[in-house]
Amino acid sequence: MDEINLKLPARPEYMSVARLATAAIANRIGFNIDEIEDLKVAVSEAGNFLINRYEDISYLTIDYKISRNRSILTSVKASGTKVPKGENKEDELSLFIIESVTDKVTKQTEEGIIKGFTILKTGGGHLEQGGSGICGKKGKGRRYVG
Repeated sequence: MDEINLKLPARPEYMSVARLATAAIANRIGFNIDEIEDLKVAVSEAGNFLINRYEDISYLTIDYKISRNRSILTSVKASGTKVPKGENKEDELSLFIIESVTDKVTKQTEEGIIKGFTILKTGGGHLEQGGSGICGKKGKGRRYVG
């Protein structure tokens, strides 16, 4: 099992780094485009949830554990989370999005407060070049092979 660890400043503008790293890792082990997008969205929503939830957060850690069975277990955690800003409607939407695009998500809580997420995503299919393609032209584009 390979492991990759990121430590990013807890600011929304750094979530693009997390999305790029997530996409590269998922692509490397053969996730298809939809699976890559799902994992990027889940990691981004988890990070933004934590950034928006706490006043005293200084950085996020994102740890990827890559297994040989084409699955990625991703942990997104906040540092120094002691002063919550309070809940809002976006929190519920973020949780719903994370749960809907992953195979499994576990909230890491302390005293009822979410401090992080563990996200499991498994790749199933792959894209094959050629065929009728998504563009409708023979030999162009890519198509999903499940």
